[in-house]
Amino acid sequence: MESAVRKTLLDAVADHSAIIEDIHLFEHWVVIRAGKFEMSTRFAACDAPYRQSHETWVGDLIGKNAAKVAEEFLASTDVLRIAVGMACLKCVLPTVAGSATGSAMDFFHDAIREKATCFIGHFAQAARYREEGYPVDIIELSPRPGDIHWNCSRKVLGRARLVFMTGLTLVNGTFGEVIDRTPCAETRIVMGPTVPMTPSLFKLGVHWLGTTNILNIEAALHYFRMGGGSVMYAPEGALQKVNLPNKLAR
Repeated sequence: MESAVRKTLLDAVADHSAIIEDIHLFEHWVVIRAGKFEMSTRFAACDAPYRQSHETWVGDLIGKNAAKVAEEFLASTDVLRIAVGMACLKCVLPTVAGSATGSAMDFFHDAIREKATCFIGHFAQAARYREEGYPVDIIELSPRPGDIHWNCSRKVLGRARLVFMTGLTLVNGTFGEVIDRTPCAETRIVMGPTVPMTPSLFKLGVHWLGTTNILNIEAALHYFRMGGGSVMYAPEGALQKVNLPNKLAR
């Protein structure tokens, strides 16, 4: 994680006393309870320029201070520790009320139809938009057919008016460069279960946040235990997509 992103997130921490009470590791997710339950995507080494340790034991974190674990783990180069750090961070950030529910993309459907749009990360809906002839480009570190490799993306990013990025962008060292490569962006949206719902990210050039809240912890944990890897197919009432727009954005 870039130092500016890490500092901005850690500066937003409100609860410096919360203790890690429980940890759940799944194939796709990390869930932490430290006062409240929060989740993060469990990153793979291929998703970020970091390492993946064979050591996955995190039981010794129970009883430790969540804010301090977040501070330490978000500076790590191990993808599991980063995911645990993000979940801990989300536990100790202030709760933000009044967020609009639903997928962040739904709020920009009409704009995507008309404006040059880049998705950093292969979103399934972005691929459908592209197939339907929308002015959409998909940027990937591991591109699929039709995608543009990150290393060749400067031109399309330079003209993008809308920029969607995954929460992975916050931790894989590319966030600052995304901002630099998108000078014409009217709106930058960062979305995904890993995204911390904190207005502090607006100071870094983001205009819209989309994340996932856990509504029913037992239903969510059961879904994750059974291998559930998509928020879209989670049991009704288990998870909820929420959004936070920057009302000061242009």
